[in-house]
Parts: sequence; structure tokens; C-alpha cells
Amino acid sequence: MDLTKSQKLLYTLIQELGGIDDKTKFQYFSDFIHYAFHNQPISDMASIYEKRPYGPLSRSFNADLVVLISNGLVQQKGKYNYSVKKKIDNDLSTEEVKTIKYVTGKYADYTYDVLSDITHKQIPYLSATEGGVVEYDTAYNLVDEYSDYQTA
Repeated sequence: MDLTKSQKLLYTLIQELGGIDDKTKFQYFSDFIHYAFHNQPISDMASIYEKRPYGPLSRSFNADLVVLISNGLVQQKGKYNYSVKKKIDNDLSTEEVKTIKYVTGKYADYTYDVLSDITHKQIPYLSATEGGVVEYDTAYNLVDEYSDYQTA
């Protein structure tokens, strides 16, 4: 099955978290932390994030979710609740999976509001205009904030 990198990221986040509800911030954290340390997001560079009132959101998030559901990989269990329906090999690199595990380990227990507050204080979000693009190169400002992330 040909999935985009952003779809693979979203699928893997749902799998790692045992399902997701409205915590779409995990995709942003994964892409931007990975970019800060590896000069590329987990999703491809064409994946655009926009500044929204509750934090950065991938422009393709809803479409990616629809693809995962329509291919029978993810199921919707409530208005904003999704879980893995079928296991697949995500085909992500060891470094990409490491970043996802870092993000889920760090933020899994945080509420949506707290995650939103964290994104609102970060340079990538602050540097964009409302509704505008959150640029990947602003992720380099996150390096000090995630000093516990190991690239070795």
C-alpha cells in the first residue's frame, strides 16, 4: 500500500499511542523536532503546517486520516477518536521511529490544552502569521528546548 510519509507518521502515532483523540499536536512535534536534529521532517518537505488558533496543524491532516480510514488501517471510534484497525509495516527509518517514540514518551500524558499551550510558546508557531505557513527552518529554535533528545 502506497502511503505518503505524513500518512505513515500519523498511522505510527496512532499505533504508538494506542489510539488518538484530538491530540493532533503529536504530528507537529514529531516533524519539527525531527527537522531540528536531522534537517528534514518525518513527513516530506511538501507537508505544510499552518498556524491555527490551537497550534500548528498539518494541512493534509484530515485528508491523511480519511486515507487511513478508507484503506481499513485506522478506525474511528468517536467524533475525534481513532485507533489502529490493521497492523502494517510503517517503513519508517530507525531515526524517524526514534523521534516518534521520543515525542509520544514525552507528551502522551499531556492534555490537549497543555499541548496547545506548549506549541503557542515555541518559535515555529510564534514566527507565523495566523493562518500562515509554519516554516520548517524555524524548528532549529527547538534544539535547546529538547536537549534531552539524543541524535547519537
